[in-house]
Amino acid sequence: MSAARPRRLPPSPAPAGGTRPGPTVRRRSAAAGALALISAAALLLPSSATADSGSPTAAGSGPATAGWAGSWGTAPAPAAPDGLSREGFDNRTVRMVVHTSIGGDGLRLRLSNAYGAQPLAVGRTTVALPASGSSPAAAPGSLRPVTFDGGAAATTLPAGTEKISDPVPFPVPAGANLLVSVHLPKPTGPATWHWLAQQRSYVSGPGDHAADPAGTAFSRTETSWFFLTGVDVQGPRNRGSVVALGDSQTDGSGTTQDGNARWTDAFARRLALDPATRGLGVVNKGLGGNRVLRDGSETDRPQRGTSALGRLDRDVIHQSGVRAAVLYEGVNDLQLTPRASADEVLRGLRTLAGRLRARGVHVVVGTLTPFKDSPLWTADAERARTELNTALRASPDFDAVADFDLAVRDPADPQRVRAGFDAGDHIHLNDAGHRALADAVPTGALSADPVPTDARRHR
Repeated sequence: MSAARPRRLPPSPAPAGGTRPGPTVRRRSAAAGALALISAAALLLPSSATADSGSPTAAGSGPATAGWAGSWGTAPAPAAPDGLSREGFDNRTVRMVVHTSIGGDGLRLRLSNAYGAQPLAVGRTTVALPASGSSPAAAPGSLRPVTFDGGAAATTLPAGTEKISDPVPFPVPAGANLLVSVHLPKPTGPATWHWLAQQRSYVSGPGDHAADPAGTAFSRTETSWFFLTGVDVQGPRNRGSVVALGDSQTDGSGTTQDGNARWTDAFARRLALDPATRGLGVVNKGLGGNRVLRDGSETDRPQRGTSALGRLDRDVIHQSGVRAAVLYEGVNDLQLTPRASADEVLRGLRTLAGRLRARGVHVVVGTLTPFKDSPLWTADAERARTELNTALRASPDFDAVADFDLAVRDPADPQRVRAGFDAGDHIHLNDAGHRALADAVPTGALSADPVPTDARRHR
């Protein structure tokens, strides 16, 4: 197989009642309404404009390969000011647990050195099924090697780049955990990572333990993912993927650790149960503390990551087989200083939607959920949230609305999250709250036939 250079990531562009409600698809004028119906009918179904073929949009190390779709993903971010991400690794093996949305006959891994200050040496890498649950031990006979650059057992990622592995023949189950082990033979420097995994990962003592079937060498437990940002799968029944771009609400803050209870997990299970939507993967690109307009590096927590505007290409458009995106972000812009106005956030979300729709990607926008009594709530932020939600429900710039606000707010006090959905801090949601979010995402038109790309373009 021929090797390809790793893709260098571009710099971030400058920010230019008691019953559960159903999702809403907007109504428009007669002319615009016809376009909206066409768009909703094609929502999340394959589009020739975004079909993945292992091309530069997927930035792979292997050759062009048709039929890949994202099954799992996470958003990379810079290292924190202190701790393991800042220290990095030296001759250690990291074994990470990830949860698939769709299965397939083969897989490939996405690795990232997006925020590294030096080349990242990647040694032996393996994939396996866990012996049970989130155990670091591999199921007997399931461990397989992963290669790069056309068959090499090791590779190097220059600073600021990412790489996709060679395809690995592997029977990937849908809705199941995988173990991905990466040996890091040389000092990494500060790590590219995802800090809020809501999932245990394991770090070994010195040495290459990627091929160890047992978990005994992995003496340290973390709740973050390091350098790993995606698992793509290939299979005859796969129909592409939906990418969720968001903050801690999408990341899963407040859900059960190791429980795969994020709204994106529940949404993937919902899609799999419906023959009309079965085969669509769900890729979670939520990032705790993230904002639409500003980078985390502008605060004391750089691990909040690049703004949604700055990471859209990498985290959504360049994902394998992306058909649609759910934009659910903006509350941190309203509550973190310097605070943005509702109009500024709306313009940012419209810009995101415009860039996606120009690439043939359908866009569902989520309204912002209540957060009264949380530490950063203010009356001004509440007014801005209400104003933004009203504008989102009426805007013609999105293909559909997931009314998350309506799904989880307290009917007796709409500024608060319903008690049964509150994770305890009055802003994040528990497992039941995340299931309510999953049920609010529109899927009613997913069984319609695909529509040619030019017929789905908007004004």
